[in-house]
Amino acid sequence: MTSNLIALIISAFAFAYIQAAQAEVVQVPQISAAQTSPSGAKRFDMSERMLDLAIAASSTALDDPIREHVAVSWRDLKPTLKSLETPFETLPGPLLNAMRTQVRWRTSSASERSDPDLIKEYKAANGVLAANDVDVEKLMLERRKIIAQNNAIGRGPNLEKLGTTIRLPGYIVPLTIDGGVVTEFLFVPVAGSCVHTPSPSPNQIIHIDYPKGVEFKSIFDAFWIEGELLAEPKVSDVAFYDGAANVESTYKLNASLVEVFTY
Repeated sequence: MTSNLIALIISAFAFAYIQAAQAEVVQVPQISAAQTSPSGAKRFDMSERMLDLAIAASSTALDDPIREHVAVSWRDLKPTLKSLETPFETLPGPLLNAMRTQVRWRTSSASERSDPDLIKEYKAANGVLAANDVDVEKLMLERRKIIAQNNAIGRGPNLEKLGTTIRLPGYIVPLTIDGGVVTEFLFVPVAGSCVHTPSPSPNQIIHIDYPKGVEFKSIFDAFWIEGELLAEPKVSDVAFYDGAANVESTYKLNASLVEVFTY
């Protein structure tokens, strides 16, 4: 009975997560699972991969209190940004829709503004806003301030995850390697990240010192990591296919475990 209840809870959580992911406006391109690495391992884009709760539940490194704070995807490492509609949130429905039309008009191209339907909608929105004494320019200025604020914090850490123990799947970009054993590396969600341009956002890169070392064969082989997540901005020298470059990372992980990813 207990096992059935646990399975039901896990299934419900997984379904809710999938529904939320599908509702995202920005979709992350996925790498086909059919692709393989030089060593024969399957290649995945781990950006949106949900943590396998069955694996987490069986991990000796994760007790119940810790599992409550486990990051279930790389997306969890991105900070929460303020909604661009925040300045409009107190407006009643018709005025909110009119402000959305304002935003659509101001962010559209010249060719889009020649669309008769959009022109008609824009003029109607202006009429509604003027009739209700809505200060459009003030609200748009507040929106621009939020955009600037989001841009400033968008590459930084998710403060809610700092100091917690996480478990994430991803790929190793070696920084220090000796005899096929890596002791310092960057951890990224997509195979080959940082060895081609552009690099992922700094909050999608984790710097890891792992004195114990992990056997490394290919940048296309996936691993699990577990450990305490900290904020430590760092610039690392990474060898690209076309030369060397500096790569920014937002996070540091005190890794307690690095193991080969299992499907």
